[in-house]
Amino acid sequence: MADEVEKQEQTEQTGNAGSTGDGASQAGKSYSQDDLNRMFAERAKQAESALLKQLGFESKAAAEALIRESKARKEAEMSELQKAQERAAELEKQLLQAAEAQKAMAMQADITAKAAKLGIVDPDAAYRLLDKGAIEYGDEGKPTNTEALLVAMLKERPYLAGTGSSAMNPAKTGNTLDPTIVAARKAAGLQ
Repeated sequence: MADEVEKQEQTEQTGNAGSTGDGASQAGKSYSQDDLNRMFAERAKQAESALLKQLGFESKAAAEALIRESKARKEAEMSELQKAQERAAELEKQLLQAAEAQKAMAMQADITAKAAKLGIVDPDAAYRLLDKGAIEYGDEGKPTNTEALLVAMLKERPYLAGTGSSAMNPAKTGNTLDPTIVAARKAAGLQ
């Protein structure tokens, strides 16, 4: 059908042109602008129809419906992708928060243990007073210089070392030779 349209166009353009040679008249017939516009519109419709049939569509509406459906499916897939990306970002944020919380707990446990080892009366107070920004971490994420920081803090605040005796914490008596107490202190890392 498209071939027929092309042949007809070629015949009209090169065929029986009038004596003027401009191809505007065929066998002495002249066309008005409205006639030419109508003919070109018909040819455009024919070409469009031929193209749609060649692509497997019955009408222009069917092609437009397929395009709309494709766009809707793509938008739905994109929203699923965006949901997955948001979920991944949220999980990454939670993982980061969990790692920070674990790091803080490891730091507190390390400081408390080393404070007790150094004889600090209140390891919790030592943890709170210690400059957390000065703590250095090793490759495994564990603090490496807490003992040195605690020793420096004890020099600045010697009252944290105390004697270990007060009204609420009486001095140790002579039962330090009790094997059960000695074993418990060793197991706790206090001796």
